[in-house]
Amino acid sequence: MSGARNRPNCLALILIGLFFLPVLAVLGQAFGRPNAWPELLGFLRSGQFRRVLAFSTSQAFWSAFFSLALAVPGAYFFGRYRFPGKRLLRSVMILPFMLPGILVVLAMVVFYGQNGILNTWLAALFPGRDLVFTGLYGYKGIILAHVFYNFAFCLRMLGERWERISPKLEEASAVLGAGRFATWWRVILPLLAPTIGYLGVLVFLYSFLSFTVVLVLGGYLYQTFEVLIYIEYNNKLRFAQASMLAVVQIFLLTGIIALQRWTQRLVQRQSGEVNLLPPLRPRKQPVATGIFLCYLAGSLLFFFMPLFFVLYRSFKKRGLPDGAWTLDNYRQLFGAGFRFAVGRDLWTVVGTSLALAITVGLVTMVLAYVLARQRRQKPWGRIDLWLQLPMGISFLTFAFGLLKLVGHALPPALLIIWAQVFLAFPLVYALLRTARREWGEEMIEAAQCLGASGWELFRTVELPLMRKALSSAFAYGAALSLGDLSAVLVLGQGKVITLAVAVYRLIGHYNFPQAIALGTLFMLLAVVLFSLVEGGYRGKGTGGRWGE
Repeated sequence: MSGARNRPNCLALILIGLFFLPVLAVLGQAFGRPNAWPELLGFLRSGQFRRVLAFSTSQAFWSAFFSLALAVPGAYFFGRYRFPGKRLLRSVMILPFMLPGILVVLAMVVFYGQNGILNTWLAALFPGRDLVFTGLYGYKGIILAHVFYNFAFCLRMLGERWERISPKLEEASAVLGAGRFATWWRVILPLLAPTIGYLGVLVFLYSFLSFTVVLVLGGYLYQTFEVLIYIEYNNKLRFAQASMLAVVQIFLLTGIIALQRWTQRLVQRQSGEVNLLPPLRPRKQPVATGIFLCYLAGSLLFFFMPLFFVLYRSFKKRGLPDGAWTLDNYRQLFGAGFRFAVGRDLWTVVGTSLALAITVGLVTMVLAYVLARQRRQKPWGRIDLWLQLPMGISFLTFAFGLLKLVGHALPPALLIIWAQVFLAFPLVYALLRTARREWGEEMIEAAQCLGASGWELFRTVELPLMRKALSSAFAYGAALSLGDLSAVLVLGQGKVITLAVAVYRLIGHYNFPQAIALGTLFMLLAVVLFSLVEGGYRGKGTGGRWGE
C-alpha cells in the first residue's frame, strides 16, 4: 500500500526531470564558462536589453488590455441574457484560439495586408481618397494579431463567470438605492476582478512569449526575447549569448508566473451555479438589442472575415480578390514549385504533421491522465505547481536545452515530440486533473462493491465518464503540436517539415496562392480538433475551466 502511495510522486518527479533537465542544461551553458557574470551584467546595462524589454512588455500589456476591453461588452450580453444561437456563437468564438500562430498571421495578411480585402473595400467605398491600411507589419499589426488570437477566449471565459453572478445581487443593490454605475462598480466588478486579472495575466504571458506573430509581422526590427534568442542561436550561431538571453527571460517570467498562479487561485475559489437568464427581447429592449447586434457584427467582421477570406481567396486566380475562380492554387500544392519552396512534397508534409500530432496527443493524454488519476484525492499542491511551471518557460529555451542535452543522441522527430509534450502537458494535465476530481469516487466504489476491478472497472466506469475530457485533452495536445513552429524550426534541423513550417516557408518565398490554399487545408484540420474540444468542453469532465 505504501508503494502505491509513492508511485504518484515517482511519476511526477520523472516528468519534472524530463521537463527541467533541458532548462538546467541552458543554465549550465550560460553560467558554466569564464566571464559569464560580467557579460550578463553588461547585457543588462545595454540599450539592446532595454529596447527588447520595453517592446516585449509594452506589446504584451496592450495586447492584454485591448483583448479584455473588447471582450467586456460582449461578456455582459453573453453573461446576462439568453438569445437564439448563443451556444453556437460561444462555441464558434473559441475557434481563433485553437488556430496555429502561422495561420493567424496568414489570415491577417489576407484581410489586413497591403493587397488585402480591407484595402479593397476602402478603395471601393472611398474612391479617389487613397485610404489604405498600412499598419499590419510592425507594432500595431503585432498587437492586432494578438488581440485577434485572444479576444474570443477572454469573451467566453468572462461571459461564463458573469453567468454565475446572481441577478439578486443587482436587485438588492437597486432596492438599496444604488444606480446602475454604482452597482457595477461596487458589486459586479469586484466579483469579476479575479477572472479579469487571471485572463489579463494569461494573455500578457502568451503575448510576452510570442514568437511566430512577431517573427513574421515584425521581422528582425521588432524583437521579443523569443525572437532575439532565435536570431542569436539560429542565425548568428552565438549559442552562449542565446543561453544567457534565455536565462534572463526565465527570471523575468518568474514574477509573471507567480502572479498568474495567484490570480488562478482566486478564480478557483469562486463558485456558483449558472443562473436562469432572462431573454433578450428586441421589442422591449430595442437599444440593448441594437447595441448587441452592432457589437456582434463588428466582432464577426474582425475575427471571422479574415478566416473566411483565406478560404475565399484560395479559390481565386493567384489568390487575388478580383481573380477568376480556379482550383490552380490547390493543384500547385502537388507541383515542383511547392517541393522547391518547402523541401518536401505535400503528402509527406501532411503525413509528418499528423504523425507528430497524433503521437504528441496520445503521449500527453496518457501521461496526464495516469498522473491525474493517481493524484485524484489530493488537493492541488507543490507537485502540481511544478508541473504547471512549463507554461512560463520559453519554448525556445527548452528546445535549445534539449539540443545541448541529447541533440546528438536522438533523431529530430523524437526531440520534437519531447518538446511538444513539454508544451502541451500543463494545459492537458490541468484539464484532466480537474475533470477526474469533479465526479468523485462514489461510482468507482459502487462498481467495486459489485465486483468490477482492473480493466473492467476502467472500461465500464472510468472511460465513459472521462471520454469527453480525454477527447478534449487529446485534441489540445494534437492542436498544439500541429500549430507549433518554433520547436520544428529549431529541433527539426531542416529535416522535419510540418504544415506550420510549410506555410511559413511559402510566405517567405512569396508563394502566396499556395500558402492560402495550404492554410485552408490547415483550417479544416483545426475545425476537426475544435469539434473534439467542444465535445469535451460541454461534458461534465471539464467543468468549464479548461483554460486553468
